[in-house]
Amino acid sequence: MKNSVARWRWGRAGRLLLVGTLVGLVTACSSEPSPSREELRQQATSSAAESRRDAEERKARGLVERLTAVEGVEHVLTRLTDTCGMPSDGSLFDPQRPSDALHCEIRTFTYVGVRGDVTAVLPRIKAAGIADWGVRDGSGGDMPHAAGTVTYALDYHRGRGRDRDGGLLPAPTLTAPGLRLDWDRPDLPLRYLAEEPTPCPAKGAHPYQRCETTPPSPGTVAAARARYGTVMVLELGGSGSTAYGYYTVPRGG
Repeated sequence: MKNSVARWRWGRAGRLLLVGTLVGLVTACSSEPSPSREELRQQATSSAAESRRDAEERKARGLVERLTAVEGVEHVLTRLTDTCGMPSDGSLFDPQRPSDALHCEIRTFTYVGVRGDVTAVLPRIKAAGIADWGVRDGSGGDMPHAAGTVTYALDYHRGRGRDRDGGLLPAPTLTAPGLRLDWDRPDLPLRYLAEEPTPCPAKGAHPYQRCETTPPSPGTVAAARARYGTVMVLELGGSGSTAYGYYTVPRGG
């Protein structure tokens, strides 16, 4: 009986300690006031933010122009999204607050049609100097058998998606920091078909946001595939890209 009472007391004490700890965490997380939506918007439209925004847009559009200038490649559409907002404050059990009060990023998805065999176009894309695709060797060439390179993509297509022993090979996307290029592979083991672009986010979802499509009234990706045969998608942004967090405001800044 005494042991049962002791366990009950310790259990009750433990629960009270846990509740006190959680209350302390909540208080600590909420002690610093968050900037208002209007304050965030003013920061996102400041001259410093606009300068960084313009620079990243020029960089993105320059890369798109290099791709669409490649022989055998024709522009279908580009969807650009530019959003600024306050990062999540985390959860009750993971109360680590982000260091930034405002985070801005740009993402672009460019769809292009490919006339003829994609293996004839890939070397031209490499020669266009859009990026150093994949892992490089000491002389700056493609690392042998490294996924993400043009050399690997060509080997993948020549082998019909399989190695010499008949095993499946990883998908042949081209990758570089902040860039990813993928394309239709409907008749290979790891099938892929470029999907229609994601709709623009609802207005008011962020303190500052833009979503632009070029041309303003493009056709569908399915129609482009029927016309050209193969559709490629170039994604710019995300981790590793200067467009990710192109403008930030630290907490208390």
